[in-house]
Amino acid sequence: MMNFKQKKWRNKKYRDFVRSLPCAMCHMPADDPHHLIGVGGMGGTGTTAPDWTAIPLCRGDHGRMHNNPDLWPDQWRMIAETLGKAIDAGVLDVKGRR
Repeated sequence: MMNFKQKKWRNKKYRDFVRSLPCAMCHMPADDPHHLIGVGGMGGTGTTAPDWTAIPLCRGDHGRMHNNPDLWPDQWRMIAETLGKAIDAGVLDVKGRR
């Protein structure tokens, strides 16, 4: 799969919001925003995907996500859920939202 270059959107307000959510896997308090890895061609060695791909994970599940490629496809669902929560909370302003 080819990697594509994308401007790395960084937003501290969004990362702080993601960090405030419960872990997307076990629902305990999240420690870190985890950025998409292993799918979608957005990352690579020594790179971090854009902040819009961040999901809340506790330290244990963050490690499990990095070490278990079988979990990587689940990241898209977790990203969609996290983005939805951010839009509902007004953290992300989506123009044309009804």
